[in-house]
Amino acid sequence: MPGFISDHVLEQVRAANDIVEVIGTYFPLKRRGANLIALCPFHKEKTPSFNVHPQKQIWHCFGCGAGGDVFKFIMQHENLQFTDAVRRLAERAGITLEFDAAEGAPSRDEKDLLFKLHEQAAAFFHQHLLKQPADSSSLAYLRKRRIGFDTVKRWQLGYSPDAWDALLQWAATKKFSAVMLESAGLVLKRDSGGFYDRFRGRLMFPICDDQGRVVAFSGRSLTDAKDQPKYVNSPETAIFQKGKILFGLNKAKRAILDEKVAIVCEGQLDTITCHENGFANVVAPQGTAFTEQHARILKRHADDVILMFDGDEPGQNAAVRNAEPLWELGAGIRVALLPEGHDPDSFLKQHGPEKLRDLLDGALGFFDFLLQRLARQHDARTERGKVQISDQMTPWLCRIRDPILQATFAQRTASRLEVREEVLRRKMKDFARHGPRPHEEPPEPAKESPHPEGLPAEVTLLRLVLTDERLLDMAAERLAREWLTDSLAASLLLRAFDLHARGNWNGPNSLFHEADETENRLLSALLLQPTQKGEPITVATDCLLTLELCWLEQQRQQIHRQLAQLVGLSADVIRLDREDFELQQRCRQIRQELA
Repeated sequence: MPGFISDHVLEQVRAANDIVEVIGTYFPLKRRGANLIALCPFHKEKTPSFNVHPQKQIWHCFGCGAGGDVFKFIMQHENLQFTDAVRRLAERAGITLEFDAAEGAPSRDEKDLLFKLHEQAAAFFHQHLLKQPADSSSLAYLRKRRIGFDTVKRWQLGYSPDAWDALLQWAATKKFSAVMLESAGLVLKRDSGGFYDRFRGRLMFPICDDQGRVVAFSGRSLTDAKDQPKYVNSPETAIFQKGKILFGLNKAKRAILDEKVAIVCEGQLDTITCHENGFANVVAPQGTAFTEQHARILKRHADDVILMFDGDEPGQNAAVRNAEPLWELGAGIRVALLPEGHDPDSFLKQHGPEKLRDLLDGALGFFDFLLQRLARQHDARTERGKVQISDQMTPWLCRIRDPILQATFAQRTASRLEVREEVLRRKMKDFARHGPRPHEEPPEPAKESPHPEGLPAEVTLLRLVLTDERLLDMAAERLAREWLTDSLAASLLLRAFDLHARGNWNGPNSLFHEADETENRLLSALLLQPTQKGEPITVATDCLLTLELCWLEQQRQQIHRQLAQLVGLSADVIRLDREDFELQQRCRQIRQELA
């Protein structure tokens, strides 16, 4: 299929396929208030929880959580890829599909030009790093992280000049247009016209596909400035889809094939340090999301996957989150948890490769890790604890495809809970037929969920900006990105801001067809919620103030920890005390505004 379908054609197809009419051709819908309902086709249930909202043209199941727009329904119901779903709906509406090679996926020649641009941009950044003076911030950072010259060369690390148009000027000498740089995600367009470099004054990590071609960049800040994010990453382009790229795979592929084991960690620097210390089978997803495509890629290369994360609660949550797509595919999964406070980079530098090898050799199978974790969270000796653990283990057991493995893990779960296996089997059978019962909902707080939606203020703000572009303008201007957590709502907010800044915002539909399964569920659930009480601008302002307050309190906690380690009245103590006082004043002011 030559190119991507243009946004204009997508909207034409969407508008021509009323979601009620489309879904109604598959099964009957009944009116309930403003919505229509039915039994969900994606899980077994006795009471209808599948909702269709005609005005917003979305669907959502409150039973299994699935949701999305009309394209997403066809994709899930017919098991089609996005472009095939669009083709199906276009045929239904009698629309001839047109492909926009300039704005979407370019022709082969244009793709080759994008690859060439990224290759030469990587060389440009690399040469600038090599030319930096010894006292520069970039080389100081490398010395601090103990990254040597050989590593810099091997991974082609670079430095983006701290200027608004350094890359633009270089590109002009190479006959690359500003428009081409924009399509590559290397520059941004000003509202007033003209362009400016996306990456400025940052340590640059080239992102390569599995063939070793540079397709994107990640830029790490070299300062502690609070008004800019620690990392700036390339947006998705015609040659870069983050859900299909694993950092380091081009270098790790041979080792993974030889060892039949892939190790997954979280960051680029962690991956690099592991490789430089002899662990050549380590990769990392782009950002925090580990997708089904990532899982399929690793499954093609490895028999087993080791998830290597921090041992604290967020790290354990990340291990569970990343295990899900691998578990669905039947991959062998083990979990290696680092001591709390360590990532692979710091652990290797403090303890060396032999200790890391011991930790990896002792990695628990995912099932044992999950069962032990739940047993720590809930007392398996109590009736309530047994129910809570079995509620959360049952979905995992039901998703095991191999009957031998399923029987083995069911026996071990029943043994750990001290219940008869046939009782657990009945629960599994009931779950497979009907899905989770209302009383079986996990009783854990939201922060324990494998897919944390975000702080209430983040979720509320997302819902508001989805339905009112004025609030999107305000939030994009006033929200400091460091106020956001590592959550689904925050990720979707940032994507909305990026689309808005590039002039590509077209309401919630701008997010739907690029969102993954979990993001689609959150979007559709939010759009089906009743109207927020209170004036929207006031509610949005309160959300922004609340997020700022949470972030300020975190900064104060960090200062208090630092003060606790200092003795006497030193300059550092005075400085930290002054910073704490200033933060306290701002916190008091925000609380007064929220009152």
